[in-house]
Amino acid sequence: MTFSIVIYDPEEKAWGVGVASKFLAVGAFVPWLRPNVGAIATQALANLTYGVNGLSLLEKGYSASDTIRILTDSDPLREKRQIGVVDSKGNASAFTGKECYSYAGHIIGDHFSVQGNILAGEEVLEAMAKEAEGRGRIYEKILRSLKAGESKGGDRRGKQSASIIVVKAVDKSEREIDPLTVGKYVDLRVDDSQDPLKDLERLLDLWVATFMEEEMVNVKDYEDRIRDALRKWGYNDLRTWVEMNNFEGKYTGDKIGKSVLKILLSKE
Repeated sequence: MTFSIVIYDPEEKAWGVGVASKFLAVGAFVPWLRPNVGAIATQALANLTYGVNGLSLLEKGYSASDTIRILTDSDPLREKRQIGVVDSKGNASAFTGKECYSYAGHIIGDHFSVQGNILAGEEVLEAMAKEAEGRGRIYEKILRSLKAGESKGGDRRGKQSASIIVVKAVDKSEREIDPLTVGKYVDLRVDDSQDPLKDLERLLDLWVATFMEEEMVNVKDYEDRIRDALRKWGYNDLRTWVEMNNFEGKYTGDKIGKSVLKILLSKE
């Protein structure tokens, strides 16, 4: 009862899962990831051991396709299951059981797989795959893929929850508070919402503004717009707004982070 994407980005060396569904807290059940190991989405009549055991198999060096074969071969209910996997090398594979509620299917591409069940139709997956093949950061491609799927009808039953989780390994971090120190590049869930992808996009903007390195722009180039936005936020000066929202690392007085500015100007 879900549509999802598993994806690997060879440039960022990151693995991600994005998922949306008419189901409570879908991000608590579908995504399973580990840095330098791979990513798994288990859904339909979801077998959560596919996540635990699948990551164990991937860590031992099994490919995405072999991992799916081993998991499904030993499962008497495999025809009710759906799973997408991308392994440590970025190889992708997927399985859709013959007894999953229609429309159910998957598309495997270069470093990704998109899959879903109880969908409006095949066009949901086709739209998702097209966005997965596009440019941008891994989390941007995941969000665009989910939004594209929803634009084609998504989950036939409606909307309720969504999630984006991305992992990658780092040797060290210079920042004291950095999710990457535990392998989490992005870790976001919307558990119950009338418009979960809209809420997820807002959270992703905040995540980028708070935790990620990005382009800085000149405050002077946006002085009038910043002044108007601050008034609507209820602040008299930019520094106070920045500090109250934990964006100190993205503000120098002369320059401000591009995503921070986007959030500020959302009040225009």
